[in-house]
Amino acid sequence: MDLSRTLSKAEASRVLRRAGYSAEVIREVSDQLADPIDLDRDAQTLLRYGITREHLIETMGGSP
Repeated sequence: MDLSRTLSKAEASRVLRRAGYSAEVIREVSDQLADPIDLDRDAQTLLRYGITREHLIETMGGSP
């Protein structure tokens, strides 16, 4: 099990696209964050766009 709390920008873009976020939102988020994206460090920026771990899991049909 991978407990990494970071994602490359490319990986994050794929996840966000799969979860239904628009290209504009993905581009804005990507422009604001360093590569790799640290989910702890960057939580506040992600939250501004409604991007949370829980929301992504729910949107993609998983369960926590």
